[in-house]
Amino acid sequence: MRVMTRPKALPEIDPERCTGCGRCVAVCEPKVLWLETDGPNGWGRKRSVLHDESGCTVCVQCVIVCPFDAIRMVKTTS
Repeated sequence: MRVMTRPKALPEIDPERCTGCGRCVAVCEPKVLWLETDGPNGWGRKRSVLHDESGCTVCVQCVIVCPFDAIRMVKTTS
């Protein structure tokens, strides 16, 4: 049985810089980053969101691929 532990760092996405281009979502192997919209039924501004903290492998590919410097890794406190 696999014990889920919280990663030592997690991606933090700046909603003001994120354009919703989806590059980070495309390179996220564990698929913990998703694109969401502000409005109902897929309408509105897109942005990237971290949905599964415990599934993050801290590979930093999302940080590397973001052309808008909207993602940075932040150390967790636990």
